[in-house]
Amino acid sequence: MIETVNVPLGARAYDVVIGPGLLAEAGARIAPLLRRPKLAVISDETVASLHWDMLHKGLEKEGISADCLTLPPGEATKSWPHLERTVEWLLERRIERGDIVVALGGGVIGDLAGFAAAILRRGVGFVQVPTTLLAQVDSSVGGKTGVNSPHGKNLIGAFHQPRLVLADIDILATLPPREFLAGYAEVVKYGLLGDAAFFDWLEAHGPA
Repeated sequence: MIETVNVPLGARAYDVVIGPGLLAEAGARIAPLLRRPKLAVISDETVASLHWDMLHKGLEKEGISADCLTLPPGEATKSWPHLERTVEWLLERRIERGDIVVALGGGVIGDLAGFAAAILRRGVGFVQVPTTLLAQVDSSVGGKTGVNSPHGKNLIGAFHQPRLVLADIDILATLPPREFLAGYAEVVKYGLLGDAAFFDWLEAHGPA
């Protein structure tokens, strides 16, 4: 079953689409956002090895050409040097203001790619394809993008809302248990913050 949650922000509104098989359908869902059948994907080496092939096929099925930049995994990638590498790579591929950048990865890639999209040509569109539970329920929604500084985390960035979020729950089967539990803890926090019935549901269904 596919669920769609709209984020109502007027002209900047977008949908969060949740369900299985969304990587294979990505081309059909992203195509209406494209001015031309071309886009760029930013990922990390671990995620790309698992999911880039499926996403690429989903895009090709709709006649969309795409290149993928793969960066090292880990928090250290959320930095000026990798941001510069990403922006220069996007410029080399002639990504224009009406084009789309796709973030395929967890929170690090989502934040970095979103910030690159925010500053490239003073703002290009981007689509979040979050690949961790934590990114699906938290960092992919809300438009917070940025990189870290020696002075602290997330001190450099911009609010740049995605055009679309595709949360493919099939991807979660590839997560290590610790990574999945980290995301589930974030979901539990939402229950603790003010939804007792939801918290009870999470307690009852957590083991499953």
